[in-house]
Amino acid sequence: MRGPDAAPHVRLLGLRADEDRRVNRVLSRSLFAEGATTARCSVKTQPPGERPYFPLHDSGFIEADVRGFWQGRDFDLDIPPDAGNCVFCFMKGTRQLVELGHRSDPRRRPHTPSDIGWWADFEDRHVRLAPKRGGTGISRFGFFGVNARPFSDLADGLTHKEDRYATGTPACDCTD
Repeated sequence: MRGPDAAPHVRLLGLRADEDRRVNRVLSRSLFAEGATTARCSVKTQPPGERPYFPLHDSGFIEADVRGFWQGRDFDLDIPPDAGNCVFCFMKGTRQLVELGHRSDPRRRPHTPSDIGWWADFEDRHVRLAPKRGGTGISRFGFFGVNARPFSDLADGLTHKEDRYATGTPACDCTD
């Protein structure tokens, strides 16, 4: 997908008309990606050739429209209103994750992604341990990076305002 032979493609994103900041961020990343084939470009967050398209945004749909759509169905995704599409996404700040994890929510199901404990178990199963540079000790590579607070701490309610990712992690290829 990278380099001069990158295939042009369309990516459909479900960002609404009331999410201009997020739409503009994706468009900005796409502009940088067009130069990602050169050695001088350091921003490679989206593949060259990608053409983002925002049908909800372009059609003027806002949050109330989406909620109205789901109210007319016989089921709902049951996502808390202030949690986004992925309630415990590691791109959120550690403080927000602790708050969401300890909020009472009758829709939460144990041992599923709707439970912060599931995320802690998932990280524990996929954590990578490697010798530290210099050969003294072991480094732990989890969702929040090298030797950072693990999800199990967040599930236990442990976080500090000095945490590296207290208010969020750096942007990635997700739409925020």
